[in-house]
Amino acid sequence: MVIAKKYGVLLVMLIIGFVVTGCENVNRRSSVPYAPVDYTLNITREYPHFVVENYPSPIVITQKKLLNEFIGYAGLLIWVGMDNAYHAADLCCPYCVKRNKPLTVDGMFAVCELCGEQYDISWGFGFPTKGITDEPLKQYNTSLIIGAAEKKLRILN
Repeated sequence: MVIAKKYGVLLVMLIIGFVVTGCENVNRRSSVPYAPVDYTLNITREYPHFVVENYPSPIVITQKKLLNEFIGYAGLLIWVGMDNAYHAADLCCPYCVKRNKPLTVDGMFAVCELCGEQYDISWGFGFPTKGITDEPLKQYNTSLIIGAAEKKLRILN
């Protein structure tokens, strides 16, 4: 009975220790200000090259085509990752946060011309690689819509 109490107390202390020290805020807020995102990319008509086989084939959207489209804070970066999934992120550097200076794309990196940070988009996460910041790109949700005659990608926040 004494041994059971001893191990019970030890187990409770371990659990409390993990809860207090082992929890990192994985849902951190982005430093990029909120801006609505609702954009549909017609892959069949506008971007027939934009398929998973053509990794990363990034697309940069800085101007909306329709009044009811929303492209985030500084624009959209849309790409296919090495995980064969479609990804989207804001073109705003989370370190500089300049709406009028969107990231540029160089292969599998999104690059900030102001601070020099490079964000690796190869696996879809947009993690920084230079160490200037530890904050990844602000990500948006993507949904592939496959119709009878068209394939579309919808991006939302």
